[in-house]
Amino acid sequence: MNPANIVDCLCDLVKNGLSLNSTTSVSQKEREVAQHLCATISTFNECKIFEYKDEITLDVGEMSDECESEVFNKNDYNYDSSEANDDGEPKENERISYDISEYSLEYMKEVVAYADAKDSSGKRRRSWKSVHDRYKRIPAQTYVSRFRKYIEQHGTKRQKTQNIDEIVFTKFIDARDNSLMVHDIDIQRWALKIAKEIKLDEFHASDGWLKNFKGRHGIVSRRVTNIVTKHEVANHALIEKSKEDFIKDFYVHSSHFNLSQILNTDQVGIEKEVYSKRTLSFAGEKKTFGAVASKNATTHSYTVQPTISLGGKQIGPIFLCLQEPTGKMGETVKKNLFEPSNVIITCSSSGKLTSSLVTYWRDNCLLPYIGKKCLLLSDSWSGQNDASIYDKVNCKNKHLTRIQIPQKTTNELQPLDVYYNRQMKNFIKKIYSRVNLDEIPIHMHERNNIIKIVSLVHNQLSAPVFCKMIRYSWFASGLSKTDPSPFYNVNEVCFPPITSYEECSVDDCDEAVLITCAFCSKKLCFHDFFVDYHFHGRTATTVLQLKLSCLVTSNSYQMFDILKGYMSKRINQERISSMLSTTTVPSEESTCTAPQQLCIDVDDTFNDYNKENILD
Repeated sequence: MNPANIVDCLCDLVKNGLSLNSTTSVSQKEREVAQHLCATISTFNECKIFEYKDEITLDVGEMSDECESEVFNKNDYNYDSSEANDDGEPKENERISYDISEYSLEYMKEVVAYADAKDSSGKRRRSWKSVHDRYKRIPAQTYVSRFRKYIEQHGTKRQKTQNIDEIVFTKFIDARDNSLMVHDIDIQRWALKIAKEIKLDEFHASDGWLKNFKGRHGIVSRRVTNIVTKHEVANHALIEKSKEDFIKDFYVHSSHFNLSQILNTDQVGIEKEVYSKRTLSFAGEKKTFGAVASKNATTHSYTVQPTISLGGKQIGPIFLCLQEPTGKMGETVKKNLFEPSNVIITCSSSGKLTSSLVTYWRDNCLLPYIGKKCLLLSDSWSGQNDASIYDKVNCKNKHLTRIQIPQKTTNELQPLDVYYNRQMKNFIKKIYSRVNLDEIPIHMHERNNIIKIVSLVHNQLSAPVFCKMIRYSWFASGLSKTDPSPFYNVNEVCFPPITSYEECSVDDCDEAVLITCAFCSKKLCFHDFFVDYHFHGRTATTVLQLKLSCLVTSNSYQMFDILKGYMSKRINQERISSMLSTTTVPSEESTCTAPQQLCIDVDDTFNDYNKENILD
């Protein structure tokens, strides 16, 4: 198209309202362009307000035309007369547009060196035709000059910017591989230093460039969750080797146990008052405050120790170590202590476990709830490393095999650390957050309330719906080859997103829902869940009748009496009384020929019923 014709046509349109059907020497396409421009001008004339915006960005993906050099224009450069000949330029209708960035720096240097080669008299030896015959990718003679200029300037602006991007990203990867903390200003500082080295003075590492750089490489701000020393970073290869050796060792040992016999236990510290580190608030505020009931409670903690199996079950009660200033509870405290059936309670001055408390955990939380043997995985905490703790003679003749998870690897190899513990902490945080937000008049950091929340959370996580979630903890740590996905986590089951206001499902209660029970799916408010202690136990009738029938068959009055005490730790006392009143009791003269084996059989039977998750 001839631009002059378009301008003339535009003038006619503006002055005389030229129709597209007019017969002139102007082409139809030129008239259409002119009419479009005329319509645009008319729009400006008719509107009352218009706004002009000018945006500037350093986004590498949207460089200006002057930086891209995508279209060849021979008038942009000066050429040496010795390079020119009649065959040097392709005809206008045959010209091919090449982006100079399509050629590597090595290729450009090779072309320039070949074209600039001189004979003994100092004159260039080769014509453009010979250069083109050798390097057929070059569409025109002027590209030789462009290559020469590019080499002199160390690259185009766009390529230099891309080089900055690549080098900065490499430095970022190196820093994170060494667990070094990186911030926005560090990325900008690196970029500016590199820009100076490659002589790209107009590069400023602006906020726009930084935002685009982070977006391209998926870089975001993350809270540091684990602190390591430089020594640990330097020993990364050794740590990786210990991980591989442990996994191999685990699969060798686990081949001799079934899923319910492979266990993992871990100590977890939890603040007496858990609070969220983030909140919605107003943009631009200088200080963002968060209220808690007790500052002291946010800096002091208690310890819980759950145990899970590879089969996806929680094993035994959860172990709870409270913090008591003197390291022990007084008689008044013991008298008023809330003691749920699924929590074994102890205390220390720090709220943390000691080696003596590990023995107490073994005798009360582990041995009564396993069969003849088990494989136990635990971390390298020194308090539980004494081999005598797991000797058969100290474990009531049960074979307890322990393998130790290597140091610095628990966040990847310990199933509880990999997934389960986060779900448990998230559950507790949800309860505390509701109490604070709704200003419910209750002190969650008090002793009995801590016991109650630990009991309820442990009880909810024992629901069948979380079986796959527990199994996933093993899979995610590399200790199971079976992926149980899909599964449901705590948020999806107990705290699903709401689309409308929901009231408690308990009769005559119009309070807002706090939780959906993982067992019965009832929607409960804080009072009906926590204060009224919404606890699900096993079916006492089935389990107790089965165990008593085992004893009657064995004809042992002594074992029957022992079993009453055994069962009283697991089942509501009122139910036990009603069951015993309808159960035939062995005579006092009856004896048991193998009482120890009978205890084990009864214990195994109890665990089998646990697996079925029979509910009240």
